[in-house]
Amino acid sequence: MTATASGKKTGRPRSLHEPDIIDAALAEGLATVSMPAVARRLGVTHSALYRYFPDRNALLVACVGAAVERTQWPIGSEPWRDCLTQFANSMWGMYSTYCGLAETVVTISGTPPAGTSLVERLVSGLHGQGFSIRNATLAVDFVADVTTSTFAAMTRLDTPLETGGTTRDRFREDWSRPEILSEIVSDDSAWFGRGWLDEKIDVLLDGLERRISAAQK
Repeated sequence: MTATASGKKTGRPRSLHEPDIIDAALAEGLATVSMPAVARRLGVTHSALYRYFPDRNALLVACVGAAVERTQWPIGSEPWRDCLTQFANSMWGMYSTYCGLAETVVTISGTPPAGTSLVERLVSGLHGQGFSIRNATLAVDFVADVTTSTFAAMTRLDTPLETGGTTRDRFREDWSRPEILSEIVSDDSAWFGRGWLDEKIDVLLDGLERRISAAQK
């Protein structure tokens, strides 16, 4: 690269590749990422990004796909309870790795091919263990919904309040007022870490087990 008389550098602009753009967006944090912010991180004009992604939503869908591809998931041939439990664990780990991903999953328009391929594999595995296609799809979708919503809710609890403390403190105060709930609300397991995710998954799996057993009789 050389400099002109005006002092401006000339030469070939920086080469861009889709994985570089996706990595930059993931590093920014998907909840608030913008095309200009990604461009600044890459040292290019934001108009250059539109050659690869027509809009922010398309970039976010690609980011979700990359996150799915980089996460280790159950194969699908595990015993169905283990498979669905591992699915929830893998999803939680993915959300913990990529800031803002859980919120993005429920707001984007579209599903990346990696997402549909994963669901197809899990549904096929459950179907091979006696689930109908409908029940298998419901099971995978239910686990995904519960895990995603729980992760997003637990993340929001850390939001600081202008008056001091966190959103968690406000909610605990509100929910402790009904006397019947006070003992449960005082249980820290509901308010930190994974919250009640594991218990919710167990309730779901117990219900599925009864449903599948009844269908096989």
